[in-house]
Amino acid sequence: MFTLITGPMKSGKSAEFLAQTQPFEHANKDVLFIHPDKNTREEGIKSRLGIEVAAITVGSLKEVNQPFDVIGVDEIHMLPEDDADMIEQWRRQEKHIVISGLDIDYRRQMFPIVRRLLELKPDKHIEMTAFCDVCHDDSRNAQFTQMLDLNGNLVLGGLDSITIDDGGVEYQARCFDCYKTEEE
Repeated sequence: MFTLITGPMKSGKSAEFLAQTQPFEHANKDVLFIHPDKNTREEGIKSRLGIEVAAITVGSLKEVNQPFDVIGVDEIHMLPEDDADMIEQWRRQEKHIVISGLDIDYRRQMFPIVRRLLELKPDKHIEMTAFCDVCHDDSRNAQFTQMLDLNGNLVLGGLDSITIDDGGVEYQARCFDCYKTEEE
């Protein structure tokens, strides 16, 4: 079973990820949690609700050499595109796989590894949305992540797709109407 959870910042991806993996732990399955080394914001996997689990930190899924029944990978967008080959290999071995991460970057460009994973046709694809940080629409329809600098100006390019929220930038969840492609 391959489950892929995608969506913008602040949409609850990590909480859903942990909810999807918890039943396996209760069933005494060997669950291996993976965390990309590019995510320097925190150690392990932590949701905005404060729920956290310890995880092995890797630069690539090719570094995983521990046995497991279930593998959970958070922040998949921070891993190399060719790590999709490992996911395919584990899927062929009938491992349970739960993955979460952003689907598109602040420029609305899909992360290459996420595109590859969608091409593998997950058994379950959970697309999360958030409340828009601008209009606060009650429909919870924010599908995009907008990046702003510390002065509140839009960042429309020039930075890497993976820019860590370390206090140097701010990420906002935005709906289609509030997402901006240029300064107004």
